[in-house]
Amino acid sequence: MRNLLSANFMRLRKSVVFWLGMIFMFSMATVASTTMYREGQTIAGYQPHIDNILFSGAQFLPIVAAVFIGLFIGTEYSDGTIRNKIAAGQSRAAIYLANLITCSAALLLMHLAALLAIVVIGIPLVGNVEEEPQTLLLLTGLSLATVLAVSALFLLLAMLVNKKSVASVAALLLAFGLLMASMTINFRLQEPEYYPTYSSSLGENGTIQDEAQTPERNPHYLEETKREVYAFLDEFLPSSQFLHISQQKVAAPLRLVLYSLVILAGTTACGVVCFGRKDLK
Repeated sequence: MRNLLSANFMRLRKSVVFWLGMIFMFSMATVASTTMYREGQTIAGYQPHIDNILFSGAQFLPIVAAVFIGLFIGTEYSDGTIRNKIAAGQSRAAIYLANLITCSAALLLMHLAALLAIVVIGIPLVGNVEEEPQTLLLLTGLSLATVLAVSALFLLLAMLVNKKSVASVAALLLAFGLLMASMTINFRLQEPEYYPTYSSSLGENGTIQDEAQTPERNPHYLEETKREVYAFLDEFLPSSQFLHISQQKVAAPLRLVLYSLVILAGTTACGVVCFGRKDLK
């Protein structure tokens, strides 16, 4: 395992995709910081708070993870590196776990690059940290756990697909699918049960008067079991977790950590078993 990790991290240091991911995450957080600063300077009465965008980069991480892991692992297949490792006597389980550690470390560094940009650029420019330090630390810990879940999920896909191009496209489709699903689920859960209704009439002085009527029931409101399923997915999906963390709206932090660990353990176990039976010819 030590030799595998050493070789993987050597590849990581030389990986163009990894460094582009680092630069992208740092740049996105920098742009968000400078945009908030300009808005605070130009919009009258607007008082920005830098902690509102502290985790904004997390929403882009599934896409970055899809690109990085798809190409990083796909290159091992296309170059024959995985077959060479097995020929050298390395077990398939060790190869899979070494790749998981490497990809997780890479994504954690990319995520921390975005946080670093906020700290070294956003806070000096904008300042006005509103949340308590312990809350920010909790959200940081939750985001790191979600990063591990995302890494394990995309690694499972990349390790089971031999072709780099196919793996990259499939990972991107999965990333965008997760993002769209999260936004849809969040939107449906926010649907009100009733819509307020009003009737308008012409008053004695010639003005139009609005009178509240019986609220109209929303046919798209989620009820009972369906709402429970949506609420579960809203907390379980890693993309949904990133969305809540970026908005700093986490109702049950321990449950989010548990779900991340379940995804990490479940996908890793599945990956080790399936990769162990995979035909690499």
